[in-house]
Amino acid sequence: MKKYFLLFLLLSPFVLKAQTSEEEYPTGKINRSIFFAKANKADYEPEYERYVPNADAIKYIKAKKGKFQIKMIMGFWCDDSKKYVPQLIKTLDEAKWDTEDNEQLKIFGVDTNKWAGFEGFKSFNIVKVPTIIVYMNDREIGRIEESPKATIEEDLVTIMKSIEY
Repeated sequence: MKKYFLLFLLLSPFVLKAQTSEEEYPTGKINRSIFFAKANKADYEPEYERYVPNADAIKYIKAKKGKFQIKMIMGFWCDDSKKYVPQLIKTLDEAKWDTEDNEQLKIFGVDTNKWAGFEGFKSFNIVKVPTIIVYMNDREIGRIEESPKATIEEDLVTIMKSIEY
């Protein structure tokens, strides 16, 4: 019996570590630079470098800079996020949006339960990640959930054109 107890004591730190591993994923409000920091660079930089957004869509999005705001909810554990987050950032960079400006782009990381753990997060109604929500005057006008219908930039143009102003 002592052997089993000793074995349990020796293995319990590994079991506890496995149960809390999702805590290693950044959650809540995050900054764009985290994607290109050493720890995440291999997951996000290759897609950013590879991706070539549609030039006509970029022109349209560039002309709308300042009229729309974007909130992106993503998971560092999510393969779709690893693909579409760099595509969105590249699109906004080429359209000359300030992706470090919290007024133009807000990024939130979620855990594997799709929860960011701050007051008001539930109002985003996140079912899939990544979710890219486009706002105008603090009102949601459209969203891209999990993957775009066409491309990130073409879906953004479609959402932006859906509103008359």
